[in-house]
Amino acid sequence: MTGSSVAFSTKRDKNVDINQESVQCRDESMPSEIVDVEKFVGMSVRAEYCSVKRLKDVVKLKLRTPRTLYTMKVEPGKAEEIIKKLQCEIREI
Repeated sequence: MTGSSVAFSTKRDKNVDINQESVQCRDESMPSEIVDVEKFVGMSVRAEYCSVKRLKDVVKLKLRTPRTLYTMKVEPGKAEEIIKKLQCEIREI
């Protein structure tokens, strides 16, 4: 009976390790928020597209690069100026 208890705890420890690894992987793939407009426009050169989501008081711009999703929140008046500067496909959501 003691042997099965040890096997169970070993199995449980393996599950904990697997879960911790998957959490680390998810953290690395989370979107990054950019606050500098010039940096965001510069990243648009290597982006596949930019999604534009218009809400009541803010516009969300989302740049999809091959590896990462970058986001930026701006006020509606500034958004049009930034969108004109972007060097990738624009998709309205």
